Amino acid sequence: MGLTIDESARLVGAHRWFELRLFEVLGGWVGSTPEPEAKLMLDRHSQHHAWRAQQWWDRLPVLADVDRPALVVADAPALTAATEALAGAQGTTLRLAGLYRVLLPRLCGRYRQHRSLAAQVSDGSIIRTLDIVTGDVEADWREGELLLQQLLTDSNSVRAAADGVAELESLLL
Repeated sequence: MGLTIDESARLVGAHRWFELRLFEVLGGWVGSTPEPEAKLMLDRHSQHHAWRAQQWWDRLPVLADVDRPALVVADAPALTAATEALAGAQGTTLRLAGLYRVLLPRLCGRYRQHRSLAAQVSDGSIIRTLDIVTGDVEADWREGELLLQQLLTDSNSVRAAADGVAELESLLL
């Protein structure tokens, strides 16, 4: 059966919100990240989030009675709390662990769930966008996880990363 236009619009607006927020968070970290390889990756991934946010803006319905900007909101207070906590994280390993072990996997899950609910007949452009952006997020996720593994060099960094992941996961409950 698929989603109604309103349900689909709300999901697309929430996707845009999430991507825009991640664009802001990662971009905000670039200047305070000391490791050059992490700084470059965060800058690049920030731009990927901006691009995906634009794709979602372009998929919002353009109808006389639809206030498109009003649709661009977090669809769960827990997601807002988790992104705010991540934005305030200090230290590269903590930031990368939160992003690449918690929030990007959640983003992929959201996209896959939306894909499973979308109807081929009415949501063709959304399905195509979901397929493209899901692969794009997964590529960033893999790259970020690989860099994080390189930065986890001792038990203290491993413990700090695990604690940060646990804190974000608890916020998302």
